Amino acid sequence: MEGEIVLCAGTVQSPQLLELSGIGNPKILMAAGIEVKVENNNVGENLQEHMMTAMVFEIDPSIVTPEDLRADPVLAAAADKAYIDFHNGPRTAIPSSIAYLPFSHYISPNELSTLGASILSKSPTGSTRIRDVILTNRLSSNTNLGQIEFNFDVSNYSPYFRSLPGKKYATMLQMLQYPFSTGSIHIPPMKSEDKVRTTSADNPIIDPQYYNGPGGAIDFQTMVASQKFAHKICSTKPLSDIIVSRVFPPLPPSSSAGKGEDEDFADWVRDSTITDWHPVGTCAMGGTEAEKGGVVDARLRVYGVRGLRVVDASIMPLQISAHLQATVYAIGEKGAELIAEDWKETGW
Repeated sequence: MEGEIVLCAGTVQSPQLLELSGIGNPKILMAAGIEVKVENNNVGENLQEHMMTAMVFEIDPSIVTPEDLRADPVLAAAADKAYIDFHNGPRTAIPSSIAYLPFSHYISPNELSTLGASILSKSPTGSTRIRDVILTNRLSSNTNLGQIEFNFDVSNYSPYFRSLPGKKYATMLQMLQYPFSTGSIHIPPMKSEDKVRTTSADNPIIDPQYYNGPGGAIDFQTMVASQKFAHKICSTKPLSDIIVSRVFPPLPPSSSAGKGEDEDFADWVRDSTITDWHPVGTCAMGGTEAEKGGVVDARLRVYGVRGLRVVDASIMPLQISAHLQATVYAIGEKGAELIAEDWKETGW
C-alpha cells in the first residue's frame, strides 16, 4: 500500500461519502443504485445533536447589541477603533453569559432515578446498549455534570420570532448536552423516474429524530424542566433588571403561570426545538463492539477497508458537554499522531 485516504468531511458528509463509495447499509446503498463493497449498517446512524430551544426577551433599549453595530456605521467605526487602539470595547467579547448545570439543580433525585430506570427497563435482558448505561449513570442526582447549557445572549436568535422595529431583544438558549435520542444521515434513493444513481450532488437526508426512540421521553422531560428554570433565571435580579418582558413564548394570561412556576412548556418545546449545529456520531468508533457497534476502530480505520480512516466529529460515539470546536481540533491532532505512528511501523 502506497498511501491511504483520510476522510474529514464532517458528521454530515463523511457518512455520505462512505455510502457513495459502497460502504454502509445494503438496503440504503442498493436503493441509491450504489454497488455494495462493505456492509456496515452503522454508517450514518447514531446521529446526536445538542437539541436547543430559544426563549426570547425584550430588553432595556439602552443596551448596545450586535444589531446596533450592524445598523450604525459610526458606532461600528468607534468599536473598531477601540479594538485596534486599546484592545477593548464590544469587538473583544461576545455579548453572552454561559453556565453548564446538572439536572439536579431543578429536577428532584427521585424523578431523575425514575427517568434512568425507565430507559433500562425498555431493553430486553442482555441487550442494553453501552451508551444507554453510560447516559443513565449520568442522570444520577450526585453527578456534577453540565447536562444543560444555559446561554443568555444579547440578540434574537430564534428562527420562529421576528424582531419588531425599535425593540431590542436577548435570547436565553437551553442546549441538552447528553441526548438519548439518535437520528441518522443517509444518501437519498435514486430518482425513480430516471433511475440515475445517487451522486454527491444529491443532498443527504438528515433525520434528527429529536425526542424519539427509547430515551426520547427522557430528553423531552428534561428539556421541559429546563425551560422553567431558564424562566426563573431571567426573572431573578440582577438579570431581570434589564428585561422588559418575555416575548417568546408569550407569557400566559395567568399571573402565577407568568412567573414560570406552574407554566407548561411542553407544547412549546415540542414545536420549537432546533439544532445547535453540533452534530456527532455518524461514523462512530465501535469500541469493544467493533463493527457491530461502529464504523471505525480505535485508530480511526474504517472496518473492513484497508487504507481508509475518518478523522472528524463523526467518529465520536457519544455527545460531549461542550461546544465541539476544541474537541474536533484534538481529534485532528490525535488522528495525525496515529497515522504517523502506523506509517513509522511500516518503515515509511
